[in-house]
Amino acid sequence: IAVAILLIGGNARSAEPLIANGGFEQGFVRPWGTGLYSENRPLWWNSGGCRSTAGIDETQAIEGAAALHIINPSPRAPQVYGTVAQRIRIEPNRPYRITIWARGLDLASAGAVTLVVDAAWRVRPVTLPAGTYSWTWLSGTFSLPTDYADIRILSEDAGEAWIDDVRIEPLDTLLQ
Repeated sequence: IAVAILLIGGNARSAEPLIANGGFEQGFVRPWGTGLYSENRPLWWNSGGCRSTAGIDETQAIEGAAALHIINPSPRAPQVYGTVAQRIRIEPNRPYRITIWARGLDLASAGAVTLVVDAAWRVRPVTLPAGTYSWTWLSGTFSLPTDYADIRILSEDAGEAWIDDVRIEPLDTLLQ
């Protein structure tokens, strides 16, 4: 019986989403705004004179009632960006898949908006394409040597983007 309880508990735990409020159904609220560099800052913050904003759009969601809408009038320049992050727990060196739905309006470049997962901001498994496009499903994979990932939405160039239904799952469970 103890083994059965452990097995059931293990399965129930693995069904919990790794990222909270990935569809922004609860609004643009915590645990967004957690992770490295987030302390004592607003949920969405800017650096280097960036004038970007982010908020909930209840008219453009791909799924559910809301999506995150990012508007960035600032052209790409070094250290000019707007961002938000959510720290999640992961298993070190385990592969994960991150998926999102994204929509773009006049995004000035590929990578104007990216999803970053590491503390150095080098591992970017999802990059939004340049241009204007309707809802598009994007995915990427990552593995980190740490027991956490900072899921960071980063806007580094002019344009508008909508992000919805951010999901992260261990890659090996997807193959079962």
